[in-house]
Amino acid sequence: MDMNSIMLNSMNKRPSIIFDIDGTLLYARGVGREAFGVAFEAAYNTPYPDVRKLYFVGATDSNIVRTMAQECNLENTTAQEEHFFLRLTQEIDQGLSQTKPHIYPGVPQLLAALREAGLPLGIVTGNIRPTAWSKLRHAGIDRFFSFGAYGDDHHDRCEITKIARARAPSHAPIAMLIGDTPLDIKAAKSNNLVALATATGWVSAAELAAAGADLVLPDFSDTQGCLAQILALLD
Repeated sequence: MDMNSIMLNSMNKRPSIIFDIDGTLLYARGVGREAFGVAFEAAYNTPYPDVRKLYFVGATDSNIVRTMAQECNLENTTAQEEHFFLRLTQEIDQGLSQTKPHIYPGVPQLLAALREAGLPLGIVTGNIRPTAWSKLRHAGIDRFFSFGAYGDDHHDRCEITKIARARAPSHAPIAMLIGDTPLDIKAAKSNNLVALATATGWVSAAELAAAGADLVLPDFSDTQGCLAQILALLD
């Protein structure tokens, strides 16, 4: 066996890593919050009182819309949710075409380095599938990811992570989840994955450490340092 074959076989044995999106890879600059208000009124024929009070950190889209309907004392049907998600997708994609998401420091470089090292990358997110890929596409990083699980697969992050595991490449089972909230850490631990947290979102490094993260990074700006620490955790 030649050296290239040995390297290829070694790379094929690399596990997969899954990433959360919002607060971990990028910030959508408030586009999603406004879109939720527009989509809710379109689907439920009632304006939501104050979208500024919606809590998105670690949440899933399916849970958020159900909470919105409950707070407005409205019946929530599958048809209304589907209408809501369709309009939400349209509003977020249009909003991001005008206001590009902010990509956190070092994200594209780290994703490229991980792929170069032979690790398949996936998404695990509370966003529904189309809005997840809209955000990644507008951020210019969609090309790095080959699979995922989403907020329209399930309302609970632990279950979404379980679904992501089933969708990972058969030769590269998921070994690590990278996120920015205690709920991401909980989802990782409930699925026997390494939990790496980044303090780029709205939760402090101290809170993430207290929640049980195996490693907390301030951000991904040090590409080689982050890559080395990730590979060490996977050994």
